[in-house]
Amino acid sequence: MKRLSFLFLPFFLALCILAPMQGLAQAPPAEYKSGINWRAYQGQTINVLFSAHPWQEAIMPFIPEFEALTGIKVNASKMPHDEMLVKIPAGFASGTLAYDAFMGRYYDSPKFTMEKWTASIKEFLEDPKYTDPNWYNFKDFFPAAQSITMYGSYQDRLPITAEASIVVYRKDIYQELGLKAPATFEELLQTVKKISDSKKAHGITLRGGPALWMPLYGMIRSYGGDWFTKDDVVKINSPESVAAVKMLAELAKYAPPGIAGSGWDQINTAMLSGVAATFIDSSVIYPRLMDPQKSTVVGKIACAPYLTGPAGRVSNGHFWSITMANTSTKKPASWYFLQWATSKPMQKKVALKGVLPPRASIWQDSEFTKAYQPDFIDAMNVTMKTAVCLPSGTKAGLSMMGLLDLQTRKVQEVILGQKEAKPAMDELAAEYNKVIQGQK
Repeated sequence: MKRLSFLFLPFFLALCILAPMQGLAQAPPAEYKSGINWRAYQGQTINVLFSAHPWQEAIMPFIPEFEALTGIKVNASKMPHDEMLVKIPAGFASGTLAYDAFMGRYYDSPKFTMEKWTASIKEFLEDPKYTDPNWYNFKDFFPAAQSITMYGSYQDRLPITAEASIVVYRKDIYQELGLKAPATFEELLQTVKKISDSKKAHGITLRGGPALWMPLYGMIRSYGGDWFTKDDVVKINSPESVAAVKMLAELAKYAPPGIAGSGWDQINTAMLSGVAATFIDSSVIYPRLMDPQKSTVVGKIACAPYLTGPAGRVSNGHFWSITMANTSTKKPASWYFLQWATSKPMQKKVALKGVLPPRASIWQDSEFTKAYQPDFIDAMNVTMKTAVCLPSGTKAGLSMMGLLDLQTRKVQEVILGQKEAKPAMDELAAEYNKVIQGQK
């Protein structure tokens, strides 16, 4: 018996020494030290679905860090964006969705909330058991980014990317012609006309296809109009909205041919190849323009804040988001993933890989800002202060995609000179009212 005790003594002593060392090994890194217990749900496994997207590419290599921090295993999947748009709703409708968390677009929230497909995050966000408010700091998100987390009073998602319409232009061409970055829409119109007349490039590139809402919504809001109010009163045919549509049609005259089929790929190509000299669309183009593998205009690009209209500077903002499935049986563990993925430390890491962040503080971070031109940082800081998102938090928002299709057809008639703006927008308003009445 004494012999056995003697043999087990070294083993026992080793356990006593290793136990505190293991505890130290499990302590979170300094950047994740907060008032919550990151190991509270260790041993659980969650399934997360990503859309094929630059954010997905940037964050997936960091998932092992989350697993080491929390002890939660992540089964990560991805699928093409268009496929995801079909399979997520189909999975919820059939009761076969196997994911605990997934990427989404903020304008999905009306439909997903009404169908009770997405889980509320409010109780997790406000309970110190799950979230340290000082460490996480929800108020650090840009105001527009905060707004997309809600549908009415229901909060179901967190922002993961930030983009807004800004002015991007060929500084070499502008300098050659003695032009400066336009500050208003009227200045923009005169500027792009001069460039087109010079034959150095097309003055501007614009979406005129199915996604023309991206330039148009910011223009309409900057002119003082809207598509509809929070009470579902249609304003697409108001004098302010009509004036913005007229401006879009005027600008389109100085875009490359085929504007009715022009989408994101086409306007990117026009800038990357040097065909166009001005761009007033999403800021996510900027890293591509700086990439010599993709761009022929590296070193020739400058940026300015979004344009000011009669009602001020109101850019169209856009934010991808991440949300939890209401069918998940592992919501606390899933919340930990959402919290980690949208925390300042992780968003900064992703930002340094070229994915623009929705947290305002990162745009002031010297490590982040030195990776970009000062004029781009300034353009985004100024623009994001007043940027807005599509009016999705209404009854009309439930049919957003249908409304966008109707809008495309009517606005294209104006762009192509087939109809005047006022009668076309009156017709669109009548169609909007039919859709909205059908939701009530």
